[in-house]
Amino acid sequence: MKLRVAAMVAVMALVAGCGKGGEQQKPAGEPVKPATEQGAQQPAQPAEGTAQTGEKPADPASGPVTFPSTGVENPKVEIFEVSEFQCPFCSRVLPTIKQIKDTYGDQVRVTFLHQPLPFHKDARPAAIASMAAWRQGKFWEMHDKLFANQRALSQPELEKYAQEVGLDMEKYKKDVADPEIAKFVDRNQAIANAVGASGTPAFFINGQSLRGAQPFEQFKQVIDAEIKAADDAGKRGMDYVKERTKTNNAQLAAFVYEGKEPPAAAPAAQQQQPRPVDRTVYKVDVDPGDAMKGNAKGALVTIVEFSDFQCPFCSRLNPVLDQIMSTYGDKVRVVFKHNPLPFHKEAFPAAEASMCANDQGKFWEMHDKLFANMRALQPADLERYAGEVGLNVADWKKCMDSNKHKARIEADQELAGKVTARGTPNSFVNGRKLTGAKPFEEFKELIDEELKKAEELVGKGTAREDVYAAIIKDGKVFEPLEEQVNQFDLSKTAVMGKPTAKIQIVEFSDFQCPFCARVGSPLKEVQKHYGDQAVIGFKHFPLNFHKEAFPAAEASLCANDQGKFWEMHDKLFEVQKDLAQAKWDEWAKEAGVKDIDAFKKCMESGKHKDLVNADMEEGRKAGVRGTPTIYINGRKFTSPSGYNLEAFTRVIDKHILNKK
Repeated sequence: MKLRVAAMVAVMALVAGCGKGGEQQKPAGEPVKPATEQGAQQPAQPAEGTAQTGEKPADPASGPVTFPSTGVENPKVEIFEVSEFQCPFCSRVLPTIKQIKDTYGDQVRVTFLHQPLPFHKDARPAAIASMAAWRQGKFWEMHDKLFANQRALSQPELEKYAQEVGLDMEKYKKDVADPEIAKFVDRNQAIANAVGASGTPAFFINGQSLRGAQPFEQFKQVIDAEIKAADDAGKRGMDYVKERTKTNNAQLAAFVYEGKEPPAAAPAAQQQQPRPVDRTVYKVDVDPGDAMKGNAKGALVTIVEFSDFQCPFCSRLNPVLDQIMSTYGDKVRVVFKHNPLPFHKEAFPAAEASMCANDQGKFWEMHDKLFANMRALQPADLERYAGEVGLNVADWKKCMDSNKHKARIEADQELAGKVTARGTPNSFVNGRKLTGAKPFEEFKELIDEELKKAEELVGKGTAREDVYAAIIKDGKVFEPLEEQVNQFDLSKTAVMGKPTAKIQIVEFSDFQCPFCARVGSPLKEVQKHYGDQAVIGFKHFPLNFHKEAFPAAEASLCANDQGKFWEMHDKLFEVQKDLAQAKWDEWAKEAGVKDIDAFKKCMESGKHKDLVNADMEEGRKAGVRGTPTIYINGRKFTSPSGYNLEAFTRVIDKHILNKK
């Protein structure tokens, strides 16, 4: 059987956001995709290049009747941006929106949909203020002003911004008090909630959902596909966009284009509930060889930072940590642990460079130098920085050449996985996690709580140097492989590699699941990496809410009858968004199936229905609840860092091949 899997992107970029929408939302049963780089609190930037006109403002007497838009009249794509002015993740995506506009010009229209989250008390007044500005044709100027000042959104400040963007203040004050605008914002929020965008930012690209502060490349993938669909149809304009959105997301189209009323949102007063506090303590062990600053033995609060020298969000955390040290003095220590992400190619050597500097007592000097030059981390750059921070460069080079600290950095990465530090930066305050470049105030809240706990321990007789160990002693640790070992029958399963291989990886998958599509490339890399030592087995687990997944599974098995499973596997994931068209014969032919008549008969007879059901039953017995679910030698495998070659090899080498 010819073995081939499609080249797909293995790891998506950061999905970060405020509220529930901050994670990739998904139907029940599909796992949240692992995040990669998690940053937070990028300084707000005006959305340069945004159109300043948009739809014509409605008559103040009638209230807003359309949504603020960039004003493109004849688009191929409309992006609904679900956002709010107090969410730091929303501000982070503004440069991406600008890049979209610069790249696609009049092919793409961006429309703003308000979703002021209840725990951001100034978000709803800011939304109302922006709509009052919209009535004067100044929504986007006010939009930029609010994002640039999202930490200062009190009513007096909103009035100041209204003046600065040139509004008629008498009219502005009248419109801010107009209940029609408040109703409009509430309806926006109700629409967002009804279509599953309960957090911010979220986007609908001709109805197709994309959640979180995603990079441009993720938008581009969907936008390009939608533009191609428009070009293939020879259509563009709002009538086409509405038609396309209805095809992709009938519910959204009904609310935004057809005037259907969404379920009413709860009154704002009922929504103002504080954000739940995560009190989970993780067992984040600290080693004497770790780089640290502060009171090494007597600190009552230990902050462990998992970071990456090529991560821009990590650099934004450094001033916050400096402020913490200056505020709390010897009550706090900061411990640096390495988590160089796999898509940051220079991050691992930079981590080694910092630890070789640590050998000479210059870790923090090298730390600062690397972050100040994170776009120039080639070997020659690292050697130059070693000289600039005052190292003995010859000794530093010997350390680098020997990869002396490689094992330590890998141990830090493994620990990051065990404590669910899924990206960078991730900080732990006496074991309690803060994800992203959080502001000082959020650290202070945890530090003050932890200081009280630590002081109570000291008062009861715990030595100061033992406080941290006592606090994290029973902390949570995540293990990538479950203890239970399952047995899987591969006799009727499509496999890649030798069925008797020492490393057996079984994937339960669904051809309509987007997360499953992303596993193909890393699994191919794993099989190539281990060769005859590894076999990949594909088992079917079509989820009941994916209506085309079961027939797609049958189609792959009918192709398998002619030795073309993996070719059909690739084709089905390639056309995943079009599976409802059920062009099984056409796709089979494109996948290289020769006898199409035999393929048709196979599909019509339901020949492989029982085999698909058998796979599903086997999966249920093993504990499969969603897709993709992966087992390594019978043990369920979960990777906080994502399904990539590095995640697989780290676990396989340690737990299967017993490599140190």
